[in-house]
Amino acid sequence: MPRVQTRQVLSFLVLGLFAGACRRGVTRLDEVQKLAYSVKPAVVRISAYATATFRYDGKSIRSIELQSAQDEQPLEIRSPASNRTLVDTGAGGSGSGFIIHPDGWILTSGHVVEPTRDRSAMERELMRNGAIAVLVRHFAIGSLREAYHSERLERWIGVVAASARLENIRVVDEVQLSNGLKLPFRVQRFSPPPSEGGRDLALLRVEARELPLLHLGDSDATRVGQSVWAVGYPAVASSTDEVIGGWLSRDSDLEATFNPGTITALRRDTANVPVFQSNVAIYRGNSGGPVVGKDGEVLGIATWGLQNAEQIKFLVPVGVAQQFLVPEHLQLVDDVFDRSYRAALDAAAEGDWSAAGSRLAAAERLFPNSPDLIRFHHDIDRELRAIPPWRAHPMGALIVACLLLGFLLMMVVVARGRRQERRETADEMIRAISPSVRGSTDPLPLRGLSAALGRFTILNGSRAGERLGLGGSGIRIGRESSVCEIVLENPKVSRLHAEVVSVDGKVLLIDRDSSNGTYVNDQRIQKRYLKDGDIIYFGGRNAVAVAFHA
Repeated sequence: MPRVQTRQVLSFLVLGLFAGACRRGVTRLDEVQKLAYSVKPAVVRISAYATATFRYDGKSIRSIELQSAQDEQPLEIRSPASNRTLVDTGAGGSGSGFIIHPDGWILTSGHVVEPTRDRSAMERELMRNGAIAVLVRHFAIGSLREAYHSERLERWIGVVAASARLENIRVVDEVQLSNGLKLPFRVQRFSPPPSEGGRDLALLRVEARELPLLHLGDSDATRVGQSVWAVGYPAVASSTDEVIGGWLSRDSDLEATFNPGTITALRRDTANVPVFQSNVAIYRGNSGGPVVGKDGEVLGIATWGLQNAEQIKFLVPVGVAQQFLVPEHLQLVDDVFDRSYRAALDAAAEGDWSAAGSRLAAAERLFPNSPDLIRFHHDIDRELRAIPPWRAHPMGALIVACLLLGFLLMMVVVARGRRQERRETADEMIRAISPSVRGSTDPLPLRGLSAALGRFTILNGSRAGERLGLGGSGIRIGRESSVCEIVLENPKVSRLHAEVVSVDGKVLLIDRDSSNGTYVNDQRIQKRYLKDGDIIYFGGRNAVAVAFHA
């Protein structure tokens, strides 16, 4: 095969290996991690509570002390009554919800927002909780627990509340988005819990645009054993929790909990409305949060569970919620954030981390400071640092490879042109030095002619134009006829000057420590593979010059 073609084939092989290296070892975003990333930004914490100052009369505490002293189990006094007659009280709490429309429409459970809807009920709860706080201040917890079992506690709560009043009542109806932004909400539609004949649903509205959202799935197709994940903000995993929260950072409050489980039964309530039973972990604060399937679509809404049965939780099927939404005529559509963010996640799942980074940048501009987007951004940066540059930038790598191939081909063409020039130069020297050759059309006789290794043509001296066949490997060249197969009678040529051998089909010229050296194309050599058209000088330019023809 010609040398140029060989180099071209090698070049294409190198490019093929290079392209193969770009395809191997691609890391992809895990499916469950992709699911968590896709769902969590649209999940929100909902606060519906009231706070107040509870002002009570110290005389009520002394009255309870006197009544307790007459009981078989008197209360253990922790702090005697004093003039300090103020405590803080609160009612309501927090739950979860999820965005169903980019313009600020949020779906949650009815009981999550119910505490602040009825002013009189809210104030009764504030009074009751304030009275309990007063009793805890003045009496030992153990004594109060015993009073609770004997129903005396309710009587004493009434004694404290009877002489008390509420001051500085503050109502909070607030949604906290997953990026930390807090917004007041309005209740657009409300359905009370099933115990009150409702569906336990609420539709809220906040003033915001281009928010992350979740798509509603097909709960009718949900089956027993199907895998589901509950997402929300359990109160026990919050920095405000009295037991656990002491060592949790407030920043971690933005991290929604992502719990796996399965659908364990398909049930109906007393009104023949579908209800899902599940073993998915749902705690206080999870209520109203979404329960999603493997594709990230909402299948149910966490509603309630049995305190003494951790494996029995109940969900409102999303089909029931869709009927609840019908009067609002909401068009549930994608938005700019949703398209950009899902494109980023899809690219990461395919291992195209560069494309994932560019898509995520657009989503981050619309919804900044989301902990899940920030963590996903770090994942992308880590993967991009770990992969070779040609895999991270395949188009740039292809351009560089093409440039290198073009340069290689150009060098091959230039080298071939130079060989052709040397061949023509040798032919011109032969014609100029040997008139007899110039005027003859018959080839001169070859001494020891063989096509195995090629031939030498003497270019100067009395033997100019003579052709010397290289009839096999191990041909010695020099001045001594008893040693050498090719004899060059010139005083500058050593007795054993050089040797021609065959190596893998190529002609190798080796200098045998000659006194005046061996030159190929004016460059002194120790050994050199000969190419067609090379000009060789044995003993220097003024000694014997020959041209090599392959």
